[in-house]
Amino acid sequence: MTSSPPRPRKSVRAACAALALAATLAGPLLPPASSLALASKASPAQPSVLEPDETTLSPKLRAILTKAQSGDPHAQNELGLALATGRGASKAPAEALRWWTLAADKGLAAAQFNLGLAYDQGALAQQNATLAAGWYEKAAAGGNVPAMYNLAGLLHSGHGVPMNLGQAAKLYETAAAHGHVKSMYNLALAYARGQGLQRDDAKAAHWMLKAAETGHPRAQYLLAQMYAQGLGLPKDIAKSAHWLEKAAKAGHARAQYSYALHCQQGQGTPQNHQAALHWYRQAAANNHTGAMCNLALALLDGKNSAQNPAEAERLLTSAAKMGDPKAQYNLGVLLLSGHELTKNPEQAYYWLALAARHGQAEAHALRDQAAKELTRSQFETQNARVASFKAKKPAE
Repeated sequence: MTSSPPRPRKSVRAACAALALAATLAGPLLPPASSLALASKASPAQPSVLEPDETTLSPKLRAILTKAQSGDPHAQNELGLALATGRGASKAPAEALRWWTLAADKGLAAAQFNLGLAYDQGALAQQNATLAAGWYEKAAAGGNVPAMYNLAGLLHSGHGVPMNLGQAAKLYETAAAHGHVKSMYNLALAYARGQGLQRDDAKAAHWMLKAAETGHPRAQYLLAQMYAQGLGLPKDIAKSAHWLEKAAKAGHARAQYSYALHCQQGQGTPQNHQAALHWYRQAAANNHTGAMCNLALALLDGKNSAQNPAEAERLLTSAAKMGDPKAQYNLGVLLLSGHELTKNPEQAYYWLALAARHGQAEAHALRDQAAKELTRSQFETQNARVASFKAKKPAE
């Protein structure tokens, strides 16, 4: 990457010149003394836009300001952070960027990273991925590990810079070697998928384990899958269950669902139906539709828990509305049979028609069976609902 972002010193000088000119023009137009006195009580004189208002600074930041004004890049960076976050000073995004630029121009990698982040996120300045990449590149060259990770992300996606999977993988590897957990995870994915480097399941497993050991839930979940399939390491169902449990406890919904299956079936861990129900509930609360289905079936069955048809119907309906074809099929079957749930051929037709539409082959015959119990008006109404169906997002 050879391009570098424009240096903002000229804009600072231009702003100073403009302020000086404005002050010259406004000089002779002083208001009467009485109005000056009133104004001083209601609205104190404002500081220059090129300096923070010292009256709002904490004592610690006043000392930092003095160092920053004397040219100390570390103080300039710290002052920029205070002005960006409003911690110890009034928020002033433009001023934060100016102080960071002064420090970045002196080669301070932390300030270069902060500028990259500001342009990357667009919270303090207009979003500009190209400028962000330029500052990240400078910071990465100076050894800033988070900058390596963020720059790798831009190179991987091709956002603001030409896509370069090889360079992204190299940056992930360097950052991972410095202990950056997300880089370990992404490097493991790169080796597993052969993105930017030659596929290597053993190296993928190595870095996935490293990330998992730090507590990264997604790494723990994928490491469990690698143990289950024997990818890059010996197949070991017990270790797979071990890492699933860790990811489940960290709140990973797919791990909660998978670990529930292991507990239910006694794979890699002793069979424990109560534990299975617990983890199905946890995954269902995290909007995992498979867990909703399995928990609903358990509540209808009543072998390992009290029967609760009302909750089962609620769970299946939620999963069906999210577009899960199995939930749509199961709900349709139950509403058509009228055994566990109240018989409702019209609703049964609706859900079975959706299940058939979404690839559940076994739903076709039952859908047609339900159709025979509908009036023409009901049939047309439900077909219109099917045609307009949109899966509900979990957050809705």
